[in-house]
Amino acid sequence: MRLGTLQRDRGAAVAAVAIGALLAAAAAFAPLAAALGLLMVVGFVVVVTRADLVLLVMVAALPWENMLGFPSETLSITKALGAVLVLAYVLRLIGNRGTVIRMEPLLLIVTLLGLWVGLSLVVAPNPAESIAGSLRYALFFVFFFLLVQLVDDREALRRVLRWFTASVALAALYALWLFLVTRTDYRVAGPVEDPNDFAFLLGSTLPLAAYLIGRDRLRRPLWIAAFVVIAAAMLATFSRGALVGVGVVALWGVCTRRVPLWVLGAALAAGLTVLALALTVWRPLFDVAFGQKRHIAAANTSSRTSLWETALLLTAERPIVGVGPGRYPVEALPLLRNNPIALAHPVTHNSYLETLSEGGVPALGLLIAFLAGAWGLLRRVQNRAAADGDADERRLATALQAALLFAVVAATFISVQLSAPFWLFGALAVVLARPAAAFEPAVAARRPRRGFGRAFPSISAPAA
Repeated sequence: MRLGTLQRDRGAAVAAVAIGALLAAAAAFAPLAAALGLLMVVGFVVVVTRADLVLLVMVAALPWENMLGFPSETLSITKALGAVLVLAYVLRLIGNRGTVIRMEPLLLIVTLLGLWVGLSLVVAPNPAESIAGSLRYALFFVFFFLLVQLVDDREALRRVLRWFTASVALAALYALWLFLVTRTDYRVAGPVEDPNDFAFLLGSTLPLAAYLIGRDRLRRPLWIAAFVVIAAAMLATFSRGALVGVGVVALWGVCTRRVPLWVLGAALAAGLTVLALALTVWRPLFDVAFGQKRHIAAANTSSRTSLWETALLLTAERPIVGVGPGRYPVEALPLLRNNPIALAHPVTHNSYLETLSEGGVPALGLLIAFLAGAWGLLRRVQNRAAADGDADERRLATALQAALLFAVVAATFISVQLSAPFWLFGALAVVLARPAAAFEPAVAARRPRRGFGRAFPSISAPAA
């Protein structure tokens, strides 16, 4: 249902007038209650008429998830936004019977992974300890599904990228303020609890910011500033995994000629600028940070080796269904008595080994199939864009490929399978891979009619 429905539906118009009269009467006696009622009405109208806007709010909230974990981690604001988004989508289906539920092949893989996670929860040694982990899986599965359903065209896809990149840039700015001004910690973490997890989020967003710099000419200064802030915050996390991910993306871009040299040069210039500031203006602060990082680096390496070995031991005990979603810390703790670093809540620091130990071999196979499927879709888009001469589609696919490649590489060093990038990039790959004539009418208008043009005559190129 959209706002135009109120103009055509007399019942909706009468209801709107009645609600307005009630609020006006309430304002005369209880202005605060009237204001609260007005906010509730506006919120209801947005939920009913603009599911896409609710989706964008959730996209922007994901980088701040750790700061929105109240009233509890299980029932957080982010999960509440997810529930509101589901409600908005259901109301959209009810209000528009013609809405098509898109069943994509990659969605089938995600569904199978969700079913397997559910089975792992049921047969876990203590299912109660797996509820929180299962809810996080459910949140991102639903997020993936709704992205695929609600993002209709390339401009909507760009809008998602803008909201996500802007939110990450604000998180990076907040993190740098904490690091440089309040000096609450020796590594940048911002709204994310762990600096390595924050570096993963920042690094995977850099290619998106680079794409927006080239695409949004009017907002180019803002996106350049966002790119520099994100890069600076990522370097200040002192995450070696993030640097490896950036290096692999740069090497891939050079070898495949997918990334223009000016983009790599601009990234290098931003990094050198941050490094120059670190060695001059902020040198005392960075000296302390480097000292702390060197002090713990060797112990971190030994600790991660121990954590990975423990994940393999747990997999050997329950190779089919794993120990249960989110139960690695509980099961691993008794096996880590000789770990170089004392950990009260150990994590695997490897997304693939954690998925393997908690969900078994099938869960890891489905996760790898999901990532490989997303990469394959983007490769297909690259080939299509080259054949059609669509430069913007090629740049967009390249940006998503670079972001996904960074995420896949960096996930080898941290446990981030239950964070936004994997599921966001996978869903956007599905959206971008849809038939181009049905996806970007402006592009379709300059192309000859194809097989699917006959199936969708209303969106195909006009006849000569």
